[in-house]
Amino acid sequence: MRSLSVICFTALAAAASVFAQDANATTTTGSSATTSASTTDSSSSSSSSDSTIATATSTSSAATASGSSTGSSTQGKVFQRILQIWLENTDYETASTLPDYQALAAQGILLNNTYAITHPSEPNYVAATGGSNFGIDNDDFYNIPANVSTIFDLLENKGLQWKAYQEDLPSVGYTGFKAHNGSYVRKHNPAIIYDSIGLNATRAANVVPATQLATDIAAGNVPHWTFYTPNMTNDAHDTTAEFAGKWLTNFFNTTLSNKTFVDETLILVTFDENDTYPKANRVWSLLLGAIPAASKNTTDGTFYTHYSSLSTVEQNWDLGNLGRGDANKTLANVYSFVASQIGYTNVAIANGSSVSYFNETIPGLLTNQSYNETHPSASASGSGSASASATGSTSGANGFTTSAVAVTIASAVVAALML
Repeated sequence: MRSLSVICFTALAAAASVFAQDANATTTTGSSATTSASTTDSSSSSSSSDSTIATATSTSSAATASGSSTGSSTQGKVFQRILQIWLENTDYETASTLPDYQALAAQGILLNNTYAITHPSEPNYVAATGGSNFGIDNDDFYNIPANVSTIFDLLENKGLQWKAYQEDLPSVGYTGFKAHNGSYVRKHNPAIIYDSIGLNATRAANVVPATQLATDIAAGNVPHWTFYTPNMTNDAHDTTAEFAGKWLTNFFNTTLSNKTFVDETLILVTFDENDTYPKANRVWSLLLGAIPAASKNTTDGTFYTHYSSLSTVEQNWDLGNLGRGDANKTLANVYSFVASQIGYTNVAIANGSSVSYFNETIPGLLTNQSYNETHPSASASGSGSASASATGSTSGANGFTTSAVAVTIASAVVAALML
């Protein structure tokens, strides 16, 4: 049997090796996005697997921490601000028959031919901000690499501001899996899933508790692009579409009661996916606020998907595109009232003809690369409470945990004793 000093030396050497790998993984994951990646064919369908991760066509890299402007005008062609409100897991036929949704529809444009991208929830939230689900096919803890371009990069490159308002978010820039007994969940927070946001303290400061919205409205300080996520009770996930409809009505009567704000803001209310998976993934969606007066209480039967909110924003501010589903004209029609004012031609797709059911999971680059699967020592609940840091010190998708180091040391000691 070897001496104790040899055993200790072996263990320390093993630990040093693991820490070195950990540091390297953290540096790779937390770095700012300065490396260009291959751009996918903009005409490819979202149903195909992503073999590469594309950068935005308007920039060679993701935006820097400061979100520097290119000096372009922030004046929108049709609307000056957009607010998206996402609800959960409801069939179109269910929502359309409930009084609260019908009352709201009387004030807006009902988009009755809108489809989610896939199932379940998280890949839809990701797709609506990145133009792809990147192979995410469940609701686990994902860290999308920092060199992946997003709508946030396109906005910042034009000098536009953005903010994500999250109900029951415990702190600004919170990166944990859930909070408040699961009323807040990371899977419904599209910004923080991207390491370019979650590992960058400056950008993560734009991910705030939902109570901040009322304050920002009162101060006239709501950014150009905003995303509002109700908690798991209010969004119908843990309740019903009827409950969410009543919450939505109250939300418009209280938080969104400022008529000037509403009139100046294009408001999209939509569901992330339907509830009956075997059916076509059609979702109830409605445009309110900054729409033509003559368009109120009308129905728009144009074929849309969650990529349409991306393409509409991109066209409104001349942002360029991400080269993914947002650039696929058969999947990303621009909202008609906007298209007609800017001279954009949508693709006519007959309902029920070439339209996919959009009810299958879409595998790709990040399939089986969730936090839970790449960090065996992490609990299944993923109840991390790390917040963003300027140095990007939180664990990336392939980082090592402290537990892994401990296990490696123990293994080295055992191995040495057996020599």
